[in-house]
Parts: sequence; C-alpha cells; structure tokens
Amino acid sequence: MEMKYLRRVRGVTKMHKIRNEKIGEDVEIEPLMEFIEKRQLSWWEHQHRMNNERPVKKIWESKVQGKKRRGRPERTWDKTLNEIITRRGKTWREAKNMAMNKKTWSRFVH
Repeated sequence: MEMKYLRRVRGVTKMHKIRNEKIGEDVEIEPLMEFIEKRQLSWWEHQHRMNNERPVKKIWESKVQGKKRRGRPERTWDKTLNEIITRRGKTWREAKNMAMNKKTWSRFVH
C-alpha cells in the first residue's frame, strides 16, 4: 500500500519499471523497517528510564512460569531489540547504560 501511494505521488506506474528503492530515494522517504526500529528503540529506552513501580515495567520484566510449548521458539521483543542493538554496534549492557542519558540515546537511535 505504501509503494502504491509513493508511486502515485511520484507520478509513475509499474509500467515505467522504476524500482521501489529509487522511488523511495526520489521522494526522500525513510524505509519503513528503519522507522519501526527507531520507534522500538525509543520505547525500549523509555521503559528503562521508567519507575520500577509502573505496571508496564512490572509486566515487561516478569517471566512466565511453566513449561514452554512445543515447536519453534517464540520471537520475543527482547530478542528482537537485542538484534537491533547488536546490528548498531553496541551490547545490551552498553545500550542499557546509554538509555539512562536521553541525549546520548537519541544520537544512537537517529
């Protein structure tokens, strides 16, 4: 849907055979996955600075008791963020320390 809109803004159709990346560059739009990662990192930082008594933080830090279900391991939010942080060249511990300083974290995310 996004590309359909961007093609329309740019004034081209699929018949013009212009790649999606080229249209994105021309319109100067940020890739969707990059935007999502920035938002996830923003929320992660917010949770780390949050008071420990807040229900959101309690739920986030809680662990499920019991046996795991059969099959493929679930993809957790923590694992996803760990991959993003690693891809950006930091460890989980470094990122956690950076999250306490809003300006440093902002530079890391953007």
